[in-house]
Amino acid sequence: MANKSRFIIAESSIKSFFKNDSTKVYSLAQLDQVLEDNRANWNLPASMNVEKFTEKLTNSEILFKNVFYLEGLKANKERFLSQEASVFQVAVSLINKSYLSHYSAVFLNGLTNQVPKTIYISFEQSKKQNINRTLEQSAINSAFAKPQRKSANTTTFQEYTFLVHNGMYSNRSGVFTLNDLPVTNIERTLIDIAVRPDYAGGVDSVLEAYRRALDKISINKLVAILDRFNFIYPYHQPIGFYLEKAGLDAGKLRVLREKEMRYDFYLTYDMIEKDYDKGWRLYYPKGM
Repeated sequence: MANKSRFIIAESSIKSFFKNDSTKVYSLAQLDQVLEDNRANWNLPASMNVEKFTEKLTNSEILFKNVFYLEGLKANKERFLSQEASVFQVAVSLINKSYLSHYSAVFLNGLTNQVPKTIYISFEQSKKQNINRTLEQSAINSAFAKPQRKSANTTTFQEYTFLVHNGMYSNRSGVFTLNDLPVTNIERTLIDIAVRPDYAGGVDSVLEAYRRALDKISINKLVAILDRFNFIYPYHQPIGFYLEKAGLDAGKLRVLREKEMRYDFYLTYDMIEKDYDKGWRLYYPKGM
């Protein structure tokens, strides 16, 4: 009874703390730290551990408990949400060092009016040693004749699906903070959605994002980020194609046109009917 009384006495202070805290989604470990940092101020007893603390928080509806099952990891993630938590804050809380990407970044950067129901979260692979990589036209043709692979690492929250993408190491190149959310900037986003158009609603949605981005982007910044990735595939070809289709000045495209184009490449995967752009050595959906 004494424990309950102390929590009730401190409840208004506890509510104020969580309302004013910039963090809106907590793991159990984070709440354990909150408890230890504030135990004396709130006069909570030493016998109150984090499990009892979270029980009090949820019973008082200060926080709300959600358990997320991530299919790809075969693991449960327990999170405690404040009423003010946004779906994007919930999403990036699930994976350490993750950031919002692809169509979520398109939306957050103001490049679409659509409100996506799939939230894309990226986290990076570890840095790999440089290896001698070779590419053959037959291998490109074979890879792009098939549907694009999609991550099986998904979970749901309310009416949203969270998709977790384990991307190439880039040292978080082009990731910035927007309204307290880690998200890819416009230039990085345009690269990501050219690489994985299915994560942005398909090639028509990608082209629309490029059109909306034209007066906001730095081509030099985009190319610098692209070069850091050092992709084995020549993604400068679809990126240049999109930029040209979107109406970018020919002079600004020169930096991409001057890059080597040794191979015919593809705008997207599993195309049934195709047209070919000689300038970019690129197959794209017929009639686009």
